[in-house]
Amino acid sequence: MTHDRTQTESTVDKDTKQIILEATVELIREEGFGCATLRKIASRANTNLALVNYYFGSKDQLLSDAMRMLISTFDEVFAALEDPAMGPKERLKHFFVALLGKVQQYPGLVRKMMDQTQHIIGSHTEYSRYWKVMRVQQMHAVLTEITGETEESRLSTMLVQLYGAAIFSLTLSSCPNTDEGEKLPLGFTLLSVTEQIDELIERYFYQYK
Repeated sequence: MTHDRTQTESTVDKDTKQIILEATVELIREEGFGCATLRKIASRANTNLALVNYYFGSKDQLLSDAMRMLISTFDEVFAALEDPAMGPKERLKHFFVALLGKVQQYPGLVRKMMDQTQHIIGSHTEYSRYWKVMRVQQMHAVLTEITGETEESRLSTMLVQLYGAAIFSLTLSSCPNTDEGEKLPLGFTLLSVTEQIDELIERYFYQYK
């Protein structure tokens, strides 16, 4: 009897925690990370602040878990890396275009990922989870196909540089009141995000045919 009750309580705990996580993701999708307050999350999940704090301990932990949950739903984005109909450079282009398109749906996601970097690197457990969620091994495999490089540190460096360039292009293209093809306040015009990614991949790997 006691065992059955314990199992029931465990199931309820898991369901409640999942409901809070899903409510957080929905709120982020609609209003962005900056507007995802604990009070709004609790209201969306039809629960109270005490339970939110009980399951997650802090707002930062809840948003971190929500961020990982968001990224883990990007299956169609990562699927581009394994499309047998395309060569490795084309797969990489399609991946980054799809990724940036997805990221634009969640205001503040990039900033949250950057905010979490130090915490992720400082924790072996968090780093392992991040490595798995971001499909780093898949990315390394594609880079190896293109360049022939197998040393992990060099592959990781390439990956960081490519992510940095891709995210920066999205940041500039997302400047307020600036559409593709319009001049930025700095006085220059940007290509579309898709064209920028095409240029990035072609120029970065120009020596590899």
